[in-house]
Amino acid sequence: MELYINSAQLALKIKSIAEQADALSGHALAYEEMVALPCFGQIILRFTLNADAYTPDDLDRYESLLSGIASDGFMTDFMGSVYRKAGVDYASLDRRLLELNDRFKDEKIVPSVHADGIREDASALLKMAGLDAALPVWEIQADGDEYTLLVLGKEIRKLANLETPIKLTVAEADGRMCTGLIKAAVYCKRNSISLIRVLADSL
Repeated sequence: MELYINSAQLALKIKSIAEQADALSGHALAYEEMVALPCFGQIILRFTLNADAYTPDDLDRYESLLSGIASDGFMTDFMGSVYRKAGVDYASLDRRLLELNDRFKDEKIVPSVHADGIREDASALLKMAGLDAALPVWEIQADGDEYTLLVLGKEIRKLANLETPIKLTVAEADGRMCTGLIKAAVYCKRNSISLIRVLADSL
């Protein structure tokens, strides 16, 4: 099955960004994964940070560097383990995301150049799962030939699970938390600060 997120052209763009991030950060930044957000028309590139210790100020600097490299084509952030190491309390993250949904409710999200492609991917995968192709897909995760779709909803539950013709899981996620996270990320990118500044209660 041909999907936009598997296209060679997209892979080359991501490879170029990953190489620039590695070189300009002195090998501190390492590309880890891509996640598509069809509902918001965005693709997020996630990185790890090769450092034994770092501060929120360090994350401000590195995330600003990543944002500059990716420009308007992609959003960027770190893997959750990076934020956890820098002080985010994941035990209270659900509550925090609900707060961010209220705090940033007026934040505007402008779809990227990838919007049409990843929305078509979401529709095709939903149809394959026997679900309504118009469902609002928050996230498409691709791990080799296995795909996971998270649909914006009100609770956390599994909607479909396929083994053939592809491995595909579709689940529902809390739409308020998802929206809070992406709007907070847009706010942070616009203000050249790290996402940790709004994820961590103490900052």
